[in-house]
Amino acid sequence: MWMKTLLILCFVAGALCANKCSKKADIAFVIDSSSSIWPPNFDTQVHFLYDVLDAFDISPSKTQIAAVSYSDVIKPDFQFNSYKTKNDVLNAIQNIVFTKGSATRTYEALRYMNNKIFTSKNGARDDVIKIAIVMTDGETNPGSVDYISLEKARKRTLEEAKRARDNGIYVFAIGVGGRVMDEELYGIASEAGAVMKVPTYGEFKTDQLQEMLEKKTCEVGETTTLRPPAQAEQCYKHTADVIFAIDQSDSIGKKNFNIELDFVNDLVQSFNVASDETRIGALVFSTTATRFLELRDGVDKEYVKNTIHSVQWGRGSTFIGKAFKKMREGFSPAKGGRPSLVPQIAVLITDGQAFDHDTAEIETKALKQQGITIFVIGTMEAKKSQMVKYASSEDNVFYVNSPQALRGISDEVSTRMCKAQQS
Repeated sequence: MWMKTLLILCFVAGALCANKCSKKADIAFVIDSSSSIWPPNFDTQVHFLYDVLDAFDISPSKTQIAAVSYSDVIKPDFQFNSYKTKNDVLNAIQNIVFTKGSATRTYEALRYMNNKIFTSKNGARDDVIKIAIVMTDGETNPGSVDYISLEKARKRTLEEAKRARDNGIYVFAIGVGGRVMDEELYGIASEAGAVMKVPTYGEFKTDQLQEMLEKKTCEVGETTTLRPPAQAEQCYKHTADVIFAIDQSDSIGKKNFNIELDFVNDLVQSFNVASDETRIGALVFSTTATRFLELRDGVDKEYVKNTIHSVQWGRGSTFIGKAFKKMREGFSPAKGGRPSLVPQIAVLITDGQAFDHDTAEIETKALKQQGITIFVIGTMEAKKSQMVKYASSEDNVFYVNSPQALRGISDEVSTRMCKAQQS
């Protein structure tokens, strides 16, 4: 898997896949130093950072490095302007002290990064790529330091991560071990492709993982346009017919089904919903498929969101072909569709493989022939090879390990959908 990822990155990054990275950037490392990490594993983490940084051209005119470690205390290790030479930075990395704190105050580490590290006072520059690499072996936990609930602490972590992204910082999230919370990891990262998970700290020793991070970090400046905070609002300038198909089969479960609904409403929020702007339709599917919101009725944002939110979980198997058929019918003028007048977009969300794969292929072919753009979002047991066949292009395929991680890709999906509106 790692080798396949490396080949893709090399293809995308082109000349950046040289042995050294000369990208001009300010890169901040946010390093977990909590007591849940075994001391030898913390040393492995530090050695990994040393090896990764050895690939960069570090100087005040090229790449600058800063670091902060966190547990129950927030420990600034060094700022962008603390050291002028690569050797000094590498020595500073080796001297990072393991605090062994009893809490994991990720939110405070990110707040420190936002308020202190990425400031001109501490050497941050306005005219370079800004990157943060957040490392953790678990989930946010305020411990007994802050008198707040776990839920509120985790919310603060996601808020601080969003603030970083809104300020133009591209955020990577690296999770180690089985205690990492997917929802938090994907909520921190700038996009799903910026999340990296490894089962053990021993994995840090592999050349593949080190190279992947180096190339992906170098790639950011060439292939990623850092989105300004108002990016999603650009969808307000374009019209479309959008129908969502939401999996409600047995395997998704009631809790995850409600997470799907929240995710769909997050996407709806990015559109200007009105009769003469973007119209929204929606259906649920399992053994059968039922449209519960027609395009002709989905012309008021609050009504659309309330209607979606009120849908109840059903039961059955995953018949994706039936869902695509109901979507195709829903795009007709009789149901409020505007074929040939506005872009039409179908978005299917599923947690499994199609029981009627042949039918699904036939229906998606019919949708594409009608000029309808198809997005497929999969989680859990969804099969990537099927998803790619259904979608209009591989760029329109998204996958996350768990429904809880859907929130972390909502901005990326909205942006892709916005581009489809412009076609």
